[in-house]
Amino acid sequence: VRALLARKRRRTAREKGALPNEQISPADGLLALIQTMAEVNVEKFYERLNKIHAHFVRHSESTWHGAECLSIDKGASDEDNQYLKSTIIHHYLFGYELPDTVVLLTKDGQCVILAAKKKCAFLKPAVDQVPSKGSVKSLKLLTKCKEDNNEANIDTMVGIIQGGNAENAEPLKVGVLLKEYKTNTSHKEGSNIAAWEGRIRNAGDIEVVDVAGGISVVMAVKDQEELDMLKKSSVLSNKVLKHGFVPKMEDIIDNSTAVTHEKLATDVDAIIEDPSKINLNVPTENVETCYFPIIQSGGTYDFRISATSNTDNVKFDVITVALGARYQLYCSNIVRTFLVDAPKAVTK
Repeated sequence: VRALLARKRRRTAREKGALPNEQISPADGLLALIQTMAEVNVEKFYERLNKIHAHFVRHSESTWHGAECLSIDKGASDEDNQYLKSTIIHHYLFGYELPDTVVLLTKDGQCVILAAKKKCAFLKPAVDQVPSKGSVKSLKLLTKCKEDNNEANIDTMVGIIQGGNAENAEPLKVGVLLKEYKTNTSHKEGSNIAAWEGRIRNAGDIEVVDVAGGISVVMAVKDQEELDMLKKSSVLSNKVLKHGFVPKMEDIIDNSTAVTHEKLATDVDAIIEDPSKINLNVPTENVETCYFPIIQSGGTYDFRISATSNTDNVKFDVITVALGARYQLYCSNIVRTFLVDAPKAVTK
């Protein structure tokens, strides 16, 4: 349901011409940014890349499971799963999702990015602006080469992570997003991901370790811009609950109206997607629902994250609601329980 709603929302917005580049689908967004000659935010890119690298170097043996280098591999876009860690990292670093791209980061501060020609053009301004004070020392862009199926590019990357020493006694540990790495075997032949990960899988002297935890630890500490986004997202979730859900729930109870949990959740979801319904002046292209609202009542409750609003009518007893707004890709969540005509012993 959530995937269908997301696709419908993006399709409608595109038809209306309402979405700016950063809010349309990843593939369309990349094409649009290239067409408008957009450039990566170099300062933000290095600030956040250095943040990841510095933590990686300091805690490589613990949080990063002994990895000698990081390989952040982003496969094809998946609109049904917008919370992939690789997708989040791309938005964090680049401001956009760049499908079929490999970001390689070594302990000694070399960053190598393998991508298609237009994506490299988008990243090119950052090549000659490496900050002197950061732990990242260089940025190298490798453009996809169809003629040799990226053979030379992959050889270059392997040489870089081996540090010129191909006779290591122990397998070289390469940090990957293991959950995604295990599912990346279906990428089409000729893609950057297929070429790079194919070499890693078939190399007897390379061992992959999971660094998803390390990435999470670094990104858990938000910078000021991210905090501002989270505040706006939180305010929106609170306003939708207070001025959207609560009045609708009260109206249903006061008028003894038969409304299903699913119908009420649909109405609340529509408010998140279009805050003007509760007189909030928030551009619709900046907001979307984190998940389809979960409304339950009647004595049967499911508090798992996979819970859904069913087709039973709302009962006027104990009503629970969980909803979340996503503002500029930053999520907030709010959950409340409402007691209808509760006895005095309970209210005290």
